[in-house]
Order: sequence, then C-alpha cells, then structure tokens
Amino acid sequence: MLGEKAKNFMLTRRTLAAIAFLMTMMLASICANAQQPQIPTLQVCNQTVAGGRAVVKINSRADAQHSGVFSVVIELKCDPRGDGYPSGTLKIFDISMSDSSVQGIIAGTTFEQVTTTGKHTPTLFLNGRCKAENVNGCRFWMLIADNKREGAEGTPDIISFLVFDGTGKRVAYGTGPVVKGDVTVQSTSN
Repeated sequence: MLGEKAKNFMLTRRTLAAIAFLMTMMLASICANAQQPQIPTLQVCNQTVAGGRAVVKINSRADAQHSGVFSVVIELKCDPRGDGYPSGTLKIFDISMSDSSVQGIIAGTTFEQVTTTGKHTPTLFLNGRCKAENVNGCRFWMLIADNKREGAEGTPDIISFLVFDGTGKRVAYGTGPVVKGDVTVQSTSN
C-alpha cells in the first residue's frame, strides 16, 4: 500500500514538474516574441553631409530565390546652426535577401536623428520614418561607415539597416560591405 502511494506521489511530482517546465518555456517564448530589438537613438543632429550610391552584397543572405544584395542611394545633410533639422533623400532598393519580407524599395520619408562621428572613418547614424509596399508604420535605422573611397585599397565601406513595421515586427535588415559604388560621409572631430 505504501509503495502505491509513493508511486502516485512521484507521478504527480513529475507531472507538475513537466507542466511547470512547459509553462516556463511558453512564457519565455511569448516574451521573446513580444520583445523586438531596439536601437538606442542619440537624438542629436550634428554637422552632417552624406551622399552617394552603393551596392552591398551579403553572401549568407543569398539563396535560390535571393541574390543577397541591396542598394542604397543617399543625399543627406544637417546643419545644427541652421534650422537644426536633417533633410535629404534615402532609398534602400533592389532588396533581394533571404529573411526579409520587404524585397523591393524602402524610401526614407522623415529623418528624426542624424549623427556623424569620426575623422578617419566617418560613421553616420540615422533613423526615421519610411514607406515600403504593404508596410504600415514603417521605421528605419541605418549606419554607414565611410572607410575608403571607391577603387581604393583597404576596408570597404559598410552599410547596415534595420526596418520595422508599426507593430515592431522586423520586415528587412542587412549589414555588409559595399561591393560597388561609394558612399561618402563628411568627417568630424567628435
């Protein structure tokens, strides 16, 4: 009789442990899906001039349906001594990368933050609002590292972008070296 009670007790403990484990995993999954990565913004516009056209190739983002490339064209400036608001154009296009739901064109509509830093490899950080087909509440973040001029030897320019819809779902992203073209960022001492 004692043996039967002990077996039932052990079965109950195992069942409760299994249920607790599954609930913990479900909760972790729900929390992980609800929390999207957020890039902190500096909210500073300093003297910035950036421009150019470039193609980025990411081999790990190519597959049977995607070439693993995206292109960027940018003409952007900000003068904090002027009106203090960034202005210009940004277009991310010819997007053909695995794991991006937007494969066409993403156009910047509003620039909310533009910051440049660096003298020898000036780096531009920017974010704002955008528009893309079938994306409501489009928001973007971008980094451009101007490492060298087109045709020069050395580390290639690097471009990185991240695009979310209004619900916080990632719809496109990419980080890679410029393989064609050139993007210039005005250097700064800060």
